[in-house]
Amino acid sequence: MLPLQLRKTAYAIKNSSTILLPQWFKLLEKLKLDLRMMPRDVSTRWNSTFDMLYFALQYRSALDQMCSDRDMKLRRYELLESEWKVAKELCDVLKVRLPSTLLLISM
Repeated sequence: MLPLQLRKTAYAIKNSSTILLPQWFKLLEKLKLDLRMMPRDVSTRWNSTFDMLYFALQYRSALDQMCSDRDMKLRRYELLESEWKVAKELCDVLKVRLPSTLLLISM
């Protein structure tokens, strides 16, 4: 359920180019965060759930503010403190370290 809430939040922000997206970038500027969009969680892309969760944890303050603002109509995607804890734990579980042999092959 947790990744689904984050996916829907990202989708809503990205696809609301006249309302939510400008507000997202204004909020990021206000919070002095890099202007970025949440990475998409794609079932066929290796480790994309980790990328999305890692981003969400880094941008938690912005996501919390967007979802708590009634005018943004994202309250149904707002995460509870316990859900943020689960997101952190899931992110830690999904974190994959590349073996050094793979790094050498890609060079």
